[in-house]
Amino acid sequence: MYYVFIVTNSPGELLGWVRPVVRSLNKRTSQIKIVVVITPCQYASGMERKVARSFPEVDYVMSKGEYFKYLFFNLKPPGLYLNASRKGVVLFLGGDPIYALLLSKRLGFSAMAYTHRLRYKRYFKRFMVLNNKIREEFIEEGVRPEKVTVVGDLVGDAVQSLISRKELSQFLHISPDSLCVSILPGSRPRIVRYMTPFFLRVCELIKEKFPKIQFFLVLSPFVAKEELGNLTEEKLSKASLVKGVKLEKEENQWQLITESGLRVLVIEENRYEVMSISTMSITIPGTNTHELSFLGVPMVVVIPLNKPEAIPLDGLAGLIGDVPLVGTSIKKWIVRRYDRNVKFAAAPNRCAQKKIVPEVRGIIQAEDVAKEAIKLLKDTDSLRRMSTELKELFSPQNSADKLAEIILKKELKLGANL
Repeated sequence: MYYVFIVTNSPGELLGWVRPVVRSLNKRTSQIKIVVVITPCQYASGMERKVARSFPEVDYVMSKGEYFKYLFFNLKPPGLYLNASRKGVVLFLGGDPIYALLLSKRLGFSAMAYTHRLRYKRYFKRFMVLNNKIREEFIEEGVRPEKVTVVGDLVGDAVQSLISRKELSQFLHISPDSLCVSILPGSRPRIVRYMTPFFLRVCELIKEKFPKIQFFLVLSPFVAKEELGNLTEEKLSKASLVKGVKLEKEENQWQLITESGLRVLVIEENRYEVMSISTMSITIPGTNTHELSFLGVPMVVVIPLNKPEAIPLDGLAGLIGDVPLVGTSIKKWIVRRYDRNVKFAAAPNRCAQKKIVPEVRGIIQAEDVAKEAIKLLKDTDSLRRMSTELKELFSPQNSADKLAEIILKKELKLGANL
C-alpha cells in the first residue's frame, strides 16, 4: 500500500485543487491511501476538516493539532495506520509550502508541489505548474527543466457539471428560460454574515427593474446554513437597508425572504450547476471568480472596503488585526494602501491584465452594485461577449488527470499496475 499525503489549507484550495485531484487518483488505482493534512491558515473557515472528510476518496483527514503532534513528537493520529515499510509522496496543494516539506522529512517521502510561485526550489522533487510561462520562469530561476511539468488549471476539473440545465430547472421549480442571478457571499462565516444582507439589498434593487428575475444564494460548504438564520435586525442595519430577513423552507427548498417580498433560493447542493445556469453572478473576489470564469458566467465582482479590518490578509498583515487597541487601525491602513496598488481583484481580470468583468470597489453602497448589475442585465450583447471571453481565457485541460499520472507513474512507479 502506498500513501499520498496532500497538504492544503483553506476553502478555495480544498474545493478547487484537492477535490479534483483525489477523484483522479482514486479512479486510477486502489493501491493508495489518501491523507489530507489541514495546516494553519488565516483564510480558514473552521470547516476545512469536515469538508475534507466529506470527500469519499479520502481515507483520513489530519487536523492542525494532529499535524503538529506528529511533526514534533512523532505521535501518529489514532485513526491513521502507517505501516513500517510505508512508501508514498507528499503533495503540496496550498498554504505555506514549509508545512509540506517538514511533513515529507518526518515521513521520509519525497515532496511535490502544484504551485504558481516558486519557493524552496531545492527541496521539492517536482513542480506541477499552470502554464508554459510559469514553467519558463521556474527554469530561469534555476529549477532543472525535468523537474517542472505543465498540467494546467485544476479548477477547470472542479467545476464540471453533473446534471443538465433542464433537470436542474425542474428540481428548482423554475423555467429553463428564467433570468437568473446567483449571489456568492464567500466561504468564511464572518464575511458571509456581512455580505449576505448587503447582497440581498442589491437583489431588491435589481428586482425593481426585473420583477420576474430569479435569485440564488450559492452557499459555500464551509458555511453552515444556520448562519443565514442569524441575520438579526442589528446586523442587518449595520450592513445594509434590507429589512426583516427570514430563513424558511418551502417545497423542500430553503429560501431567504425579505420584508419587501424578495425570495432568494439557498443552494447547498449542485453549486456549480446552479452557477452555470445563471445569467450573471454577483460575487466577492476569490476562488468564486475563477470558477465562474471556467463556467463562462458573466459577473460583477464586489470589493467593499467599508470594513477593511474584516478582510483577511496574508502573513503578518493578517495577524495585525488581532493586536489590541492599534490592530484595527493599522489593518485599515494596510488594506487601503493595498487597494491603491492592486489594479485588479477578480481572477479573469488578473489573468488577462485587463478589465473583462466589472469590479465595484471602495466605500460602496448596495445601489452602486445594483446599478452595475442592472446595466449588464440590460445589455445582452455584453453578457454574451463577456461569457465568450471568459471561456476563451479559461478552458478545462484535464489537469487533475495529468497530475495524478505524474504522482502514480513517475513518482510511485505504479504505471505497470494501473
